[in-house]
Amino acid sequence: MIPSQGSLTIGSSLLDQAKENDSNAIEIMFRQFLPEDEKIYYVQYLGLKGLWGIGTHEFACLTERRVADITVGFYGEVNYQDGYLECINSTFIHQPSKIKLYLIVGIYCISSLSAFLVPLLFLPFVFQAYYGLVKCGAVLAVREGIPIYMFCNRKYLSRVNTLCRQIATAREDRIKSIK
Repeated sequence: MIPSQGSLTIGSSLLDQAKENDSNAIEIMFRQFLPEDEKIYYVQYLGLKGLWGIGTHEFACLTERRVADITVGFYGEVNYQDGYLECINSTFIHQPSKIKLYLIVGIYCISSLSAFLVPLLFLPFVFQAYYGLVKCGAVLAVREGIPIYMFCNRKYLSRVNTLCRQIATAREDRIKSIK
């Protein structure tokens, strides 16, 4: 169901399905912004940016004409961003080194030993907080436009790689079709 007027809405049940990478739910979210006749090639959930519970969920979409991104945040915040395929100049994909994580965990463990091992119970939260703050992702440079930032969890970086490969192919097809 796509609302025709008023505020943008993404119902909690739809969002829950989309966070499970349900392509139909993600497509419904993007349909609020796209023309009805525009064919969608690829949609994906890319993960949570920020800490669990207060972060923003990131979704990506590739259509026959554009690449788009939706972030859904705390208390109904919705951000949509797109760029036409023929206007994309370059793509940058980033995967941070794990050395910072290992250093932080090492320092945390050393400090925990002096506090009688109790803080070691919280070690999984150190990993979660680190990955909540240090993100992988892609930046698409759009000619004369705002860059499109797509953050993702490290475990979903292959989804971004697939998206970038499909963008390259769709971009070439789009440029041929408008000449």
